[in-house]
Order: sequence, then structure tokens, then C-alpha cells
Amino acid sequence: MAWFRAGSSVAKLAIRRAVSQGGSYVPRTCIIPSQSRYFHTTVVRPKAQAAPVPRPVPLSKLTDSFLDGTSSVYLEELQRAWEQDPSSVDESWDNFFRNFTGLAATSPGISGQTIQESMNLLLLVRAYQVNGHLKAKLDPLDLEEREIPDVLDPVSYGFTEADLDREFFLGVWRMAGFLSENRPVQTLRAILTRLEQAYCGSIGFEYMHISDRDKCNWLRERIETPTPREYNRERREVILDRLMWSTQFENFLATKWVAAKRFGLEGCETLIPGMKEMFDRSADLGVESIVIGMPHRGRLNVLGNVVRKPLRQIFSEFTGGTKPADGAGYVGTGDVKYHLGTSYDRPTRGGKRIHLSLVANPSHLEAVDPVVVGKTRAKQYYSNDVDRTKNMGVLLHGDGSFAGQGVVYETLHLSALPNYTTGGTIHIVVNNQVAFTTDPKAGRSSQYCTDVAKALSAPIFHVNGDDVEGVVHACELAAEWRQTFHSDVVVDIVCYRRFGHNEIDEPSFTQPKMYQVIRSHPSSLEIYQNKLL
Repeated sequence: MAWFRAGSSVAKLAIRRAVSQGGSYVPRTCIIPSQSRYFHTTVVRPKAQAAPVPRPVPLSKLTDSFLDGTSSVYLEELQRAWEQDPSSVDESWDNFFRNFTGLAATSPGISGQTIQESMNLLLLVRAYQVNGHLKAKLDPLDLEEREIPDVLDPVSYGFTEADLDREFFLGVWRMAGFLSENRPVQTLRAILTRLEQAYCGSIGFEYMHISDRDKCNWLRERIETPTPREYNRERREVILDRLMWSTQFENFLATKWVAAKRFGLEGCETLIPGMKEMFDRSADLGVESIVIGMPHRGRLNVLGNVVRKPLRQIFSEFTGGTKPADGAGYVGTGDVKYHLGTSYDRPTRGGKRIHLSLVANPSHLEAVDPVVVGKTRAKQYYSNDVDRTKNMGVLLHGDGSFAGQGVVYETLHLSALPNYTTGGTIHIVVNNQVAFTTDPKAGRSSQYCTDVAKALSAPIFHVNGDDVEGVVHACELAAEWRQTFHSDVVVDIVCYRRFGHNEIDEPSFTQPKMYQVIRSHPSSLEIYQNKLL
């Protein structure tokens, strides 16, 4: 503390001189014309004009941070008080003196947090933000064998079991949520628990590949919430009702027309409540018209429950008819029922109406992608939708076709071109993990079928298809992203296909182990009913 003592002796000498001259010293600002700068100097006033002497404030009452200290006398007095009683000074000064005198390494709690531990803790948090999706519980069948990276293990950063209940300072983010300056001091166990809940639950978030920090921070505020996400009773009843409609529609077709091809949605029934909530949220954010493109998997369910094509027309097509009994409304094209489209003005949960248009699509799964984007662009042009916020495109994909068909990549790369952009498309991948008959490891080289979207810096939300609330949350978040940043976003629903490719094929020939599990696996409706009960 030699520099403390040297500074204090100089200050004391100046004070004695001023007092011996019978005056009081006060700071005053003098202007030096030659340099036009302000300097602080000390001038002496007569005793008659001296300012009133301020009352001393006990050191224990001071809340000055150590970052504000400038006087060596002040520092020396603080150190003397700290040596007698560490609790008599501000906590930041306590930490400062402990580190300065070398006591920090042996002190428990926050005072014992070294710089190296702080750096390691930040690296651990970043590892969860970047790689947490690799540990997320995405496969409803729990068949996928994924190696959890070492970067998610606290041991890799020097933390042990003894550190779990130590408190650490982590308030450097300038962010909302559990990693915020509002809650800067937490135990390592609490930090790890919330990181696991946010990044390793039923939703795996891929967004740290985005170079724009504002976009990343926007997502972090919605992922790293102060408390885990949870819907109230009213919302859960709506979600349950929509899941029931989705499930019972498939059950009815399977019972009534056992031998008919329908390319059902069994195994991904949660798509329907997810899409409905996405459209409701989009309408609340200003969307008036949505153009939808999709393959044949689940098309009848989307037609009946989302776009609201009359069910009697769908059932009529199963019996050979292509026109409604009364001759009004929808008119068929002569194509098979699971290639057809329709349009409808749908009321939303928020009391608005939104126009939905499902484009007809042939068997070439992704051929409809540029058609949907082009139709959306045309609607924006003719409705003078300059901001591209009132008309939106939504594309549904299969996992095999999204990774394997070139038209997907070509359409993605048109998304930001000035003459082609539509202000962002929402992509939903119905990922049944077998495509047609191929296991993922034999069908692509990348970790996920959605990795092609990383070329656009698009966020990707992987979600377990058995968790209907997770699917709803991911779909709502995708709608908010699209309306906020006007760029593409991907929702990857990891599910399964309960029956064969067209309900007539026998899937056990190519995936015997998977279908042995599927036969005893409960439906998403049963899982959600049990959860609510």
C-alpha cells in the first residue's frame, strides 16, 4: 500500500497549509484563456465567508462503489475500516480489498470467485446457448443415440460437486431473464438447472450461428425467461380441444376407410394445434392472409381442421365423389383428394379473421415451394403491402425432402433478394425420422435435416412432437420472429409415423426396431391428457 501512503501524505500536507493560513479550502473552476480548458484549483476564502462544515457520514452508511474511488485519503480510510470490520464498507469494496490483499482465493461465497472461475462460468453458459440443443429431449421414441458434448459438462471448466451450492456473480448480460443484472448472484446449481430447462428440454434452439447480435439477444430474452414457460388453464383447454380434433379426425378415417390411402398425420397430431396457434398469433401481429404449401402427409387433416374445408366434402371424396352434394362451394380438379387445396376466411382466437389459402400440390413433394412464395409476393404487390407484414407464406416439408430436394435450397436463397423476397417464410418440417424408408444417418450427412437453412442465418427450433405445448410455443415464436425481423424461420417437429407410408405399406420390413416401439407408444393426446389430469 505504498502508493496509498504517498498519496495520503501529500494530501495531508496541503490540508495543514490551508488551515494554518486561517481559511478553508474549497474547489473552484478557473479558466485559462490560452488553452481554453477547465482546471480545478484550490483557493482560500476568509473565515467569514467559509461554507458550513458538512457533518461526517459514517463509512457504514456510504454506498460508493469501488469504481468511483479517486482519493487516496479516502481509500486509506476505507482500508483501515475494512481491516477492522469488513462489513462496515460497501460489498464491492470488500471484494476489492480481498482480491488486493490475496484473501479472495481462500474466501467462500462470492468473495471467493476468482477471475478464472468467472471466465469459465461464462464459457459454460455460452456452451449451453450454442450446443444445448444436442442434449435436448427431441426424439419422442427415445431411439436416437446422440453423444452429449463435453462442453456441457461443468467438470470441463474446473467445477466440482462442492461448487454446486456456491454463489456466483453472473450479472453482466444486460438482459432480461435468469441471466440478468436483476438476479446477479445465484448458486451454480440454480444456474445449471435453468440452463437445462431452457436449452435441453423438449425444444432445442439453434440460433447462435446468426451473426446479428440483436437477433440473438431477442431470442435469448424469450428463451432464458425468469421462470420456465407455462400456459394457464384456459390456454391449455384450447390446446387440448384442438389436439382432440386432430386425433379424432385421423381415428375416424382409419376406422371408416381402412384400406384407403390417406397419408395420415398419426404420430404428429400436434402439428394441428401448433399451426392454429401460429395463425392466431400471426393475426394478432397484423397478418391478414396466409398462403400454405405442403406435401400430402397430413394434408387432409390440415384441410379439415385448419383451413376448414367442409368435412362432408372430404368424406365424399373418399367414396368417389369430387364435388359437394349441394353443388356449391368447393369444386374438385379431378386429382386425388390428398393433392387438393382450398381457401377460407378463418376466425382467430383473438377475434380477428385471417384468409388461408392451401395451394394444390402434386406428388413431387417440394414443387409447390416457389409457387407459394410467388403467390405470396403477388398478393403483397397487388395489395400494396410494402412492409410485407400483411401477407405471409407458410411451407410444410418432410424431413427427407427438406434435406434432399434442390428446390428447397433454391427457394431459400431467393428469400432475401430484393425482387423476390416476401418478408420471410415460416417453414415447418414434419420430421418422422424415416422420410420414406431411410434412417437419418443413411439419408444425409448433416446432424439435422434442417441444417441447409443455416446458410440463411435462419433460427431453427427443434421440438419433440409428443409435447404439444412445446410445439405450440415454437410455432408462436416463429410467427413473432417473422413479423419482427421479416426473414425465414424453421420449426422442426421431431415425431414419428405410426403406420406405413400410405397406411397400406408394412413399415416393419425396413424399421423393425422403431415400429416395435411405436406399437406400444401412447399418442400425443393420451400423453397430454395424463399430464393435465
